[in-house]
Amino acid sequence: MEYRALYRKYRPEKFSDVVDQENTLKIITNSIKDGHISHAYLFSGPRGTGKTTIAKLVAKTVNCLNLKDDFSICGTCPNCVDILNNSPDIIEIDAASNNGVDEIRELKSKINLVPSKLKYKVYIIDEVHMLSISAFNALLKTLEEPPSHVIFILATTEFYKVPATIVSRCLCLNFTRIKTSSIEKRLREIADIEKINIDDEAIHSIAEYSEGGLRDALGLLDKLASYSLDKITNDDFLRINGLISKKDIDDFIKEILDKENEKVINTLNKFEELGIDYSKLLERIMQECRDLMVDYYQGKNKDINPNDLYDLIMCLNETYNLLKEAMNRKIIVEVNLLKYMNHQEKVVSISDESNVKQISNQVKQDISREIILENADTKENKQVKELGNIEKNSKKQELEQDNQTLKYEINLDTKRIRINNTFALASKMLKNIALAKWKQIDDYIISKEYSYVAGILKDIEIGVVSKSNMILTAKYDSVIDDIYNNFKITEELISKIMEEEMKIVILTANEFKDEVNNYKEHMNDSNYYEYKEELQPLISVHEVIEKNEKMGYTNLVDKAIDVFGTDIVEIE
Repeated sequence: MEYRALYRKYRPEKFSDVVDQENTLKIITNSIKDGHISHAYLFSGPRGTGKTTIAKLVAKTVNCLNLKDDFSICGTCPNCVDILNNSPDIIEIDAASNNGVDEIRELKSKINLVPSKLKYKVYIIDEVHMLSISAFNALLKTLEEPPSHVIFILATTEFYKVPATIVSRCLCLNFTRIKTSSIEKRLREIADIEKINIDDEAIHSIAEYSEGGLRDALGLLDKLASYSLDKITNDDFLRINGLISKKDIDDFIKEILDKENEKVINTLNKFEELGIDYSKLLERIMQECRDLMVDYYQGKNKDINPNDLYDLIMCLNETYNLLKEAMNRKIIVEVNLLKYMNHQEKVVSISDESNVKQISNQVKQDISREIILENADTKENKQVKELGNIEKNSKKQELEQDNQTLKYEINLDTKRIRINNTFALASKMLKNIALAKWKQIDDYIISKEYSYVAGILKDIEIGVVSKSNMILTAKYDSVIDDIYNNFKITEELISKIMEEEMKIVILTANEFKDEVNNYKEHMNDSNYYEYKEELQPLISVHEVIEKNEKMGYTNLVDKAIDVFGTDIVEIE
């Protein structure tokens, strides 16, 4: 006897067999009961949740001549017999392989033909989002006003790819992911019927791994049944799917957070020997980090730092995105984890009472000296003040003269570091993401705060992009001067658009061309574009005195309050 896969053997034969789609089934059965059957349905939802199965059940139900009270078909009437013998009036189309306009035109040419035996001719178009634009347009009019004997049922896992004109002509029903507990229950029922000896932990792992798809879960059970003729354990499930246990994941996370470089590398080597899928590995680690954070905020585990977990999740997410274009996935994972463990900047928390107290005391001392100096009415002090004002005015005049010719100085060492850092970690994917986000500049043209800078950036092109660095290019030196003259607010706007703090460098077209040629020459030299930390800022702006006056600082009290806030600064 020919063997049938479990997902085919146990495909629901009636609506009551379908798992966890009660809302959808209620709409369908009520419409059948009232005779308000729609001419077109659009089923959308994750894979393996019953879209095609219910489409076939609808085709059978609307054509059965002796429908039962529970909306199950009789199986004996002429129509049911014809359906069970693969009736030509039930047409299934796979849009993934029949997505051209010619296939839809052929469908339209036959649609007016009455059913050969059945009451309704039902067209089931699976993965409908794969149709071409021309095919959708060809289907549009037919879908809007089909003959009375025709029902369309469209199914898709990617609803957002279906044109709005198609969606508006269908009754849309959303299929939800099947609950893990429901999948477990169904797997246990089938395992008992098939006499598959499997423990509950393995069934739970299958249900979780299938991500809400019962078909995937049954496929995994089928594979496990072929793998082991004895009792199937969770270790068997992990082994054949290249997965790791929760304990191993927890131990690995602890090694990363404890910055045990050698252990982390050794663990990754063990995972490599197991044939682990790095994308799945990162997903598991991120999920476990998320669970640990939830435990922390629920008070279940206070032995872990949630900020470290958050930073690790961000690092893993960045690594996950880089894997899509990586030539060697293991190296990308290793390098990013080593970078995370060894390049974390220590941030001084403002909640650290000792630091706050130290800063506050220093500010108070400076303020006290300023107040004493201002209140002293000695002849010497007046002379000091007068000399200070003269010197200040003199510096301001010099500054105004300098600003007419030069408003900034570029630190060439830092510029070189930024260029090298960008090339060191650049990727085409990151550039494509940046190009998509760059269009948001138009939104800031009317902004009071960023309008001028946004206007300048309209003349700028993106050259190379890494996670936190960008090389921009401009045709004219005047545009570059404008950017550097407004450097701080420019970086601020770009970081806002990129949703990430970005460090930028602006080059002329010729400079950029030279840098690209230089990269091509040294791209195989891993040490040439080694990532380095910046020691000094890129731009040195000669506007310190002028800035203080613009900010309205009259003494150290105002400045201290502006920097530290009134919560820290206390005037005694």
